[in-house]
Amino acid sequence: MTRAFILLTLLLVTPLALGSATERFHFPADGLVVDEAKSLVWMRCSLGQTFRKGRCHGEAARVDLAEAEAYASTAANAECPWRLPRFFELRSLMQASGDDTAVAIDASAFPDTPSGWYWNQASAGGHSQQDCFVDFTGNGRTRCNMAGDFHVRLVVDQDAATTDDCRAP
Repeated sequence: MTRAFILLTLLLVTPLALGSATERFHFPADGLVVDEAKSLVWMRCSLGQTFRKGRCHGEAARVDLAEAEAYASTAANAECPWRLPRFFELRSLMQASGDDTAVAIDASAFPDTPSGWYWNQASAGGHSQQDCFVDFTGNGRTRCNMAGDFHVRLVVDQDAATTDDCRAP
C-alpha cells in the first residue's frame, strides 16, 4: 500500500517539478525570449525576420559561416553581447512534435521558425568546432560535418545581458 502511494505521488508531482514550456520561457521585451532552464536570452526570430505582433515576419536568411559570425559580431554590444549559440544550447530548444510536417521548437516562444539547419559556435562529442548543426524540421535532427548556407538565431547569456536595454537587432 505504501509503495503504491509513493508511486502515485511521484506520478502526480513530477510533471509539476519539471515545469511546462510556458514556465521555461518568458518575454522581457519584443523580439526576446528568456530561457529560464538554460539562463539564456534568445532572439525570437531568425536572421532576416522581424518580430511584430507576436509573429516573425519576413523570410529567414541563409548565410555561410563567415556571414553568420559577422552578423553576431555586428549585433553584439555592451548591453547585449550576442553570439552564435553553442551546439548543446541550440539543441536544447528541440521539442519532438510527433508530426513530420511541423517544427520541433516551441512555436509560442519562437514563432515562424523555418525548416532548415542552424549555425552554432561550438563543437559537440569530439567533433571539431563549427561542424554540428540543428534542424527544427519535424521531430528535429542534428548532423555533423556539413557545409553550406544555414539559418542564424543569436543568443546571449542571461547574466551578461541587460534585458532592460537589450533589444533584438
